[in-house]
Amino acid sequence: MAANVHSLRPVRHATETRTFSTRVSDVRDGVFLLEDPACPQARQAYSCLIEPRAGDTVLLSHDPAQDNGHILAILERPGPQDSSLNLPGGGHIHSRDGEVCWQTKSLQLAGRETLSLQTGHLDVAAVSANTTVKHWQGWFDTLEARAVRIEYAAKTLSSKVGRLLSRALESFRSVDGLDETRAGRSRTTVRDDHRLKAGHITAQAKGFVKIDGQKIDLG
Repeated sequence: MAANVHSLRPVRHATETRTFSTRVSDVRDGVFLLEDPACPQARQAYSCLIEPRAGDTVLLSHDPAQDNGHILAILERPGPQDSSLNLPGGGHIHSRDGEVCWQTKSLQLAGRETLSLQTGHLDVAAVSANTTVKHWQGWFDTLEARAVRIEYAAKTLSSKVGRLLSRALESFRSVDGLDETRAGRSRTTVRDDHRLKAGHITAQAKGFVKIDGQKIDLG
């Protein structure tokens, strides 16, 4: 029975997929023109994230039964090493002259423990921004802020400064409870009218009391 057993050789198709290297001559509407006459054009494979450009030596997969081949990878790029990384879903990462630019509809950075940013200069531009932080600490040598309108709410607000300078066109303050000021010295200068209205007024001085005016009405 062993004499009737024959080994079967695998059937070879008339066309087989070839994998070889070639050079990109031009790019037109997302189609890459190649220098290989057997495969004059190709498309970027899904796994090839870096976008090819003219002059690149690429790894090509080509099935003679199909018109287009697929660029699997970029093997060599002459000249500047600028590149564009196309991520699945529409995201893009561009690298040029040492600068990296991310372009995407939405970007999220998640660090389960720590996220650190270290740079010499930081620019942030946004139409709107929301920040939720349980504990915030900040150290500034110089702080400058400009705003059209500022609103803030806090249960307790404490500040400690060496010198406080405030200048406003108009100032209004409303305190529901106690308003207390403690100072080593206090001076108030009003250019026009100065009015003081209270339910009861108590003035105490350890030393001299002076009231000076052109006309003083009591009663």
